[in-house]
Amino acid sequence: MNYKQNITNLPTYNDGEFRLFEIKQKGTCPVEYLHDTGYDIWFEELSISDRLRFDAEKRDKKITYKLRIPQTKEINSLCVVKIGKEYHKVFNAYHFTNEDGFKQTDLTLEEYPRVRLEGEI
Repeated sequence: MNYKQNITNLPTYNDGEFRLFEIKQKGTCPVEYLHDTGYDIWFEELSISDRLRFDAEKRDKKITYKLRIPQTKEINSLCVVKIGKEYHKVFNAYHFTNEDGFKQTDLTLEEYPRVRLEGEI
């Protein structure tokens, strides 16, 4: 890591917070359900580009959010986030180090219509 003599910008995550869930399966004929991890994570909301939206629609995916959070490598495409009362599946998680040396993760989220929580099965 290189030392920078100019002022660095601290990342801010003040657009909201979400609850993190993991997708699990149970039974011989697998039933998919959500396991609450107990983690609430603050995020910065990013804009969704027209190209990303168009590419996703070609694959019948409905992109709902693009978020930036502090780097959390445990988040992958088998995770779901709850923002307000809505659930969104992680379509893509991109882990990187920004220009000021802070580790961050960009999440692209899609609709997740089949919500079944762990206590419901």
